[in-house]
Amino acid sequence: MQLTQRQVIIAIQIILIIGSLLALIYQLIFPEAYDFSLFIDTIIVIPTLSALVFAYWRGWEWVRYIMLIMITILSGILIDEKYLYEHFSLTAFIPPSMALIVAGPTWLIGTTIGMILILLLRSGGSSVYTDPITMIIYLIIVGGMLLARIVMDNAQHQAEMSAQEAQAALASTQIHAEELAQKAKELEAQNAQQRQLIDLVSTLETPAVMLADGVLLAPVVGHLDSRRASELTKRLLQEVSIHNAHMVIIDIAGVPTVDTSVAQAIVRTIQAIRLLGCQVTITGISASVAATMTHLGINLNGVRTARTPQEVMKTS
Repeated sequence: MQLTQRQVIIAIQIILIIGSLLALIYQLIFPEAYDFSLFIDTIIVIPTLSALVFAYWRGWEWVRYIMLIMITILSGILIDEKYLYEHFSLTAFIPPSMALIVAGPTWLIGTTIGMILILLLRSGGSSVYTDPITMIIYLIIVGGMLLARIVMDNAQHQAEMSAQEAQAALASTQIHAEELAQKAKELEAQNAQQRQLIDLVSTLETPAVMLADGVLLAPVVGHLDSRRASELTKRLLQEVSIHNAHMVIIDIAGVPTVDTSVAQAIVRTIQAIRLLGCQVTITGISASVAATMTHLGINLNGVRTARTPQEVMKTS
């Protein structure tokens, strides 16, 4: 479970209140441990800490600094005189330890200096806290705490920067994904338009119109390659089925040249249409095309021919 700094500070304040209550109960149970000044201080501390907890819970951020000042003063005042002149008291580490958790490096240094000043004032400048070795050890430990806090703050800052960069990268990725999705939609729309244009071109390349009831005209203009021949066959078969045509007129007046492949494509189209029981007539064969077909040996035996579609309509 991860705790926020706010939750940790509230927990520390509650622990201090519970510790003060236990100290008060201990003095009431064991009279030999009773100390009037400590008893009064404890009675004052408990409601004060309770009020601070409530104020911090309501969002007053200055509570943690007030708590540090109060802990520093109480720790310096309540140290027993035995630990003032004869032995070093571990209570001296309480204010900087609290500052390490709830504030920062500046407050850690401030509470340490404040603690030392209070102890020096109480002792009149002649106590165990004036011993150079003792103070060097004390300051080394506090300095280690200070370095630990600085390292922790740097790590937290780096983590926050990494989180911000990751968030920015995620936002950039989402924007890029949205742009790609938009481009995909635009591309799909363009492809749909292109397909429509291709269908339109295919329809214009291989038109088929009804001349009369059951008579279908398919004028072919331009070079007739394998693709156009396939489209022509496909379209004519569809139109014959849809309109139930009994005659198809394929007019090749617009075909400039005819070679073996073109002739074979026309013959295959005729054969496919005949399979549907429909008659096929070729019109528009020019003199040059007729000469070329004869020269190439292209045989259209069995295929009806006429000069124009109008001629077919008159004789049908």
